[in-house]
Amino acid sequence: MIAARPQCSICVRCLFRRNLLYRSLSTAQASFKPPPPPPTGFTKLISRRLLSLHGRDAAHFLQGITTTNIRPSAPHGWYSAFLNAQGRVLHDVFIYPAGHSSTFRDSLGNGEDGEQGFLIEVDKDEADRLARWMKRYKLRAKVGIKVCEEGQWGIWSVWDEGDKWTPHELSSSNAPAPQDGAIGCVDARAPGMGRRVVVAGDAKPEGLGEGHEEAGLGQYTVRRMMRGVPEGQGEILRETALPQESCVDYMGGIDFRKGCYVGQELTIRTHHTGVVRKRILPVQLYAAAGDVKPPETLRYDAESGLVLPPQGTNISRADTKGRSAGKWVGGVGNIGLALCRLEVMTDMVLTGEGSQWGPEHEFKLSWDAEKGREGGQVKIKAFVPGWHRNKVNV
Repeated sequence: MIAARPQCSICVRCLFRRNLLYRSLSTAQASFKPPPPPPTGFTKLISRRLLSLHGRDAAHFLQGITTTNIRPSAPHGWYSAFLNAQGRVLHDVFIYPAGHSSTFRDSLGNGEDGEQGFLIEVDKDEADRLARWMKRYKLRAKVGIKVCEEGQWGIWSVWDEGDKWTPHELSSSNAPAPQDGAIGCVDARAPGMGRRVVVAGDAKPEGLGEGHEEAGLGQYTVRRMMRGVPEGQGEILRETALPQESCVDYMGGIDFRKGCYVGQELTIRTHHTGVVRKRILPVQLYAAAGDVKPPETLRYDAESGLVLPPQGTNISRADTKGRSAGKWVGGVGNIGLALCRLEVMTDMVLTGEGSQWGPEHEFKLSWDAEKGREGGQVKIKAFVPGWHRNKVNV
């Protein structure tokens, strides 16, 4: 008799450590209120790190383990993800073809001419884990995998609110040619995210205009959350989050026409036959006490005195008890991200049952006191980005 497979591969000890991490992250975010981001700016993404892949089998190797098609000759990178066998997200990444860059080839030392090369951008705290996971699938493939040393490369986000958004369907045929071995891509996850630029060492991106203002990571985080873009395993929980619920599909990180890859079965089945009832959305918090009306538009307030709830706090109706309407993911100041039941917290209609939402409905987050922090309660309102509505399949 064959023993039944366990339903979850995460041990209790790992879950305990994860919960402690999320509590500490929520505590740090509660006191972290950066100024509003500039309309034209650039930020060094110190929260991200790079892995280097090279070798004659590098493209074929990546093709079998990532959610997008690998294009080694493309002049730009793209957004993608790695999943486990159960279709849960392990890592959200950017993949940059780098074989055309002399700086990248020089960094390999003993690399052969003409061999394929890629840089993979991932959550800084997850880089070593991703490298170990990829080596499990290497087998006899001729590919080298290593975590780049800190300071070897810099990852930058560059934006200009006046730029026209480049859609997800940007292909290698109509993309601009690389300039002098440049490494990067348009950040097409959402309108206004700008572009990603990878440069060697401590150098800053080239071609910045006089109006570009250097901003902190917190200001970049505000821009990202205002657009409903989750990033890293602090927000897209490893081995827990589903790619569609985390909007990886909406952000261009899944090619549903692609052949076999790790985690494909559940992802494709959900796309073709299922209904995604929950998604991560941008949200705004407001005071639960007093006669405070819900916000009509999403607006960041750097002077907000609100305390953020712990990650994973349940969202419920403010006036009644009932089923959870979603979960808090994380935030800055008075804005953030939450995993929301769409037909409960928004006016979106996904099924024949219709939306249960009404304009008079309000929602709240309540949490108990813990060691090192007080309990509290705030109200919350979800906002559906316009680019989400254009992608809903009813």
